[in-house]
Amino acid sequence: MGAIWHGFTGLISAVFVLFSSWTGNYVLGIVLLTVLVRLVLLPLGVTQARSMQKMAKLAPKQRELQQRHKGNPQVLNQEIAKLYKEEGVNPASGCLPLLLQIPVMYGLFDVLRTFKYHRGGGLWIWHNLAQPDHTFVLPILVAVTTFLMQRQAMQMTPSQPGMESSQKMMLYMMPLIFGYVAYRFPAGLSIYYVVSNIFQWIQTVVLLRRPVDSGGASAPATQK
Repeated sequence: MGAIWHGFTGLISAVFVLFSSWTGNYVLGIVLLTVLVRLVLLPLGVTQARSMQKMAKLAPKQRELQQRHKGNPQVLNQEIAKLYKEEGVNPASGCLPLLLQIPVMYGLFDVLRTFKYHRGGGLWIWHNLAQPDHTFVLPILVAVTTFLMQRQAMQMTPSQPGMESSQKMMLYMMPLIFGYVAYRFPAGLSIYYVVSNIFQWIQTVVLLRRPVDSGGASAPATQK
């Protein structure tokens, strides 16, 4: 397994070096590499997004069940399971594509974290991508894009019974955690996070054009 993983990360590193040499700097190399990886994983992303879409369509019925069986979690869980079965929806189906993406994304993370960047190969204020960005530009961008992704996920999927407060806490905690990580880790890794978050956000907007609003009704998204 170690040899397979080393070969996999070596391939990612070779592609990154190629892109960086072609564009003349590491920043654009990271952008192209991240977009390439996201395009390769796009079929899995589509499957995950479609699962979210099916779950979102059940949100009004699920909220109705939550109100009807409030205070009786056992019956509520049984009724929700029955609803999923009747509608042919498997809540776990959105998890498998995510799990399959993790090794690839971790390989990309590992390469960009440990890569031996040459000073001066960066762009604009990020001349040394081996060092953290203490200008706070990248950490803020990481936190903002993470927040947008978290909020998008909450809008697209119905909340699970008893999980509303936890989901709301995660909406604000995750951006802070990732922003802090971006402040401590090499700037090259932060650029990857920003590009990956933006790509995933756009991907979900394109695939799920009718997000579920707070009232539970589906309405066309206004795209400009």
